[in-house]
Amino acid sequence: MQEKRLEHITNINKGDSANVKKVLTLLNDVRDYWHWLTVSLVFSVAFGLLYLRYNTPQFLVKASILVRDDAKGSEFGDAAFLESMGLSSMQSSVDNEIEILKSRTLMESVVEDLQLNVRYYSTGRVKTTELFKNSPFRLRFVSQAQHSKSPPGTYVVTIGEKGHYKLQLGSQTFTGVFGDSIALPHGHCIVYRTSHLLDTQDQHSIVIQDRQILVDHYRKALTIAATNKFVSTVNLSLTDAIPAKGEAILDRLLRNYFKASIHDKNRVADSTIAFINQNLNQVSVELTDSEKAIERFQSLHHITDLSENVRQLLNQSAEYGRDKSKYEVQARTVDSLLQFLHANPQHIIPTQLLIQDQGFLSIVEKYNATQLALTNDLVTMHESHPNVLGLKAQLNRLRQDLIANLNAQHGDLRIGMLAMSSYNDEVQREIKLIPAVERLFFEAKRQQQIKQELYILLLKKGVETSISRSSTFANARIIDKPKAGPEPVKPNKQLVMLMSGFIGIGLPLAIIHLRHILNTKVTGKHDLADLLNISLLAEISHNYSLETSIYSHSQSPIAEQFRVLRTNVQFLSAPRQNQVILLTSSMGGEGKSFIAVNLCGSLALTNKKVLLLELDLRRPRLAKDLMLKEEGFTNYILSDVNFQEYIQHPSSKHPFAFITAGSVPPNPAELLGLPKVDQLINSLKTRYDYIVLDTPPIGLVTDASLLSHLADMSLYVVRQQFTFKSQLEIIKDIQDAKQLPRMHLILNDTKEIPGYSYGYYRKEKRHLFNAIRRKS
Repeated sequence: MQEKRLEHITNINKGDSANVKKVLTLLNDVRDYWHWLTVSLVFSVAFGLLYLRYNTPQFLVKASILVRDDAKGSEFGDAAFLESMGLSSMQSSVDNEIEILKSRTLMESVVEDLQLNVRYYSTGRVKTTELFKNSPFRLRFVSQAQHSKSPPGTYVVTIGEKGHYKLQLGSQTFTGVFGDSIALPHGHCIVYRTSHLLDTQDQHSIVIQDRQILVDHYRKALTIAATNKFVSTVNLSLTDAIPAKGEAILDRLLRNYFKASIHDKNRVADSTIAFINQNLNQVSVELTDSEKAIERFQSLHHITDLSENVRQLLNQSAEYGRDKSKYEVQARTVDSLLQFLHANPQHIIPTQLLIQDQGFLSIVEKYNATQLALTNDLVTMHESHPNVLGLKAQLNRLRQDLIANLNAQHGDLRIGMLAMSSYNDEVQREIKLIPAVERLFFEAKRQQQIKQELYILLLKKGVETSISRSSTFANARIIDKPKAGPEPVKPNKQLVMLMSGFIGIGLPLAIIHLRHILNTKVTGKHDLADLLNISLLAEISHNYSLETSIYSHSQSPIAEQFRVLRTNVQFLSAPRQNQVILLTSSMGGEGKSFIAVNLCGSLALTNKKVLLLELDLRRPRLAKDLMLKEEGFTNYILSDVNFQEYIQHPSSKHPFAFITAGSVPPNPAELLGLPKVDQLINSLKTRYDYIVLDTPPIGLVTDASLLSHLADMSLYVVRQQFTFKSQLEIIKDIQDAKQLPRMHLILNDTKEIPGYSYGYYRKEKRHLFNAIRRKS
């Protein structure tokens, strides 16, 4: 258990170390690419500044209203006033009013009133600006029908002399005089000048857009929401490029909303007044006829006074008559309401003349509320909408309930009238003794009184309804008028500059990181250290010269690196007197032969006897590069000649011995496996201090593996930006299988790439435009 815990801790430490290396590598890249980061940051910030300079700013316009919500107790005083006079008030809620404010009908009225589909623009040298109130001219349509059917268009305005102007629409040209009507493809209109001055340096144009598209645009731009669920305050906000335009839109929206709200409330009062006026005229005529009949009767029969007894009887009879008349009035009212309900199924029922029965009044209030809800929904919904159909069904049920209730009341009234008639008959039997003249006089007087009471009732209700109509309030009132903010909300300057800086730095870093992720080749010794547990003897820089042998250049960085390689080889070979060094790689082209030649030359400079044996029998090239004879190793193996005949000693430029590969054999692997090869190496060990075997790539063929038992040390060459990282697995497998003895690595062809520094004597300072300078 403790070993597993230690192993887990070790893995965590390795992972942290790897992450730290990645971070350090990225920081090195940032340091090496600082000029590109600076250029990217400068360009990104400049682009952000240009975007802020030429982008049209958007301003936020806000307004707030207080909506009457009966459920939350936010009343405006009109409800209590109406109820004190016996009149009912309309119910209101925040959610319903918000939906009305969002309705298409309301926004269409705003676009129509302000003519928002006609826009005015001024084009300067840099940008085009929309003019709202500052336009030097305005266009007003006379014919809206043609205008609504025409497609959108842009008219370029050219001001002439003496009040003349010219409108250019594509290839069409229209001329006119300010103040006169002109026929355009969008309809008949009038163009007139305003008090604002005309800037002759700018080009002015009039853009006519589709009204419905603008309605949809402003409905989306308009935000309406309640502050919270505990209050009835509603906030309205609108974003527009022109603050004055946004304020005008919200102001007109609220005005039209208040106007529509008051109009809906007045519909109930108008219906009641019409009903009262209709019945008041009829009762007035009947009352006048009754008064004239009494006047004629008194003049004809000279009636002055009646006895007290007669008066009491007649008063009693009059009382019964009044009760009967009351029932008759109520019966007539019920009949009138039934006729009104049948004749006007879509109108609101007046509640001022109804019998004060709470159950019946409740049904009437529900009927009127449902009728108004249906009318409001038909403004924004089709008749086939489920909500409309539901309201119609509910309205039919309430209408049937009303008719049934009125019929029942009518029956009750008839029973009351029959009872009063019965009582009155008994009194009349006692009054038969009274002279007919006096009885007729009081009868006429009673009829006049009944008509007068009914007339006074209707007149009182008419006055009360007129007062309620004149004092109607909207369902909301303004708390804060529409006002635009002093600073634009779009574009956000801080956010734009922050994003510009982030993109200016983040994009190059992402490219650098992506380059590391997509790179499949060895970039430096850190790749070897991450994947292999093999020591690195030396790093050989890129050879910019065309020479193969550069170990003798005393001031050359590569010569110094070969001296380091020589020192390390001598240190590792110190325990042994003779040393056989095997050079191999993963594939061709990694510089194995170049390192072999210069290593031998560097060892020879220390007065050591060194021999280079070229065993890359498949692709021999040293004889041609060093201008030597081609006869060599293969000729010796296939003949009985002494190996000394094939040892070449070139000029002093190469102070070491050579045995070239010789002719290319058909079977190199079988040839290297012959016992004569071992005899040759053993013989050479007695003559030379160092024997360097230049073998083929072990990652491609098995030749190096066949020679591994002869070597005392193995040098594996890896080339920067040439050897694939996947080939490092081959080296790891070779090490795990112990195919090569005492294996060490050499990193060849190292260049001054970003993030890695090589070279002892000099480090070339990179400039931003080095490539351009070299080309020039």
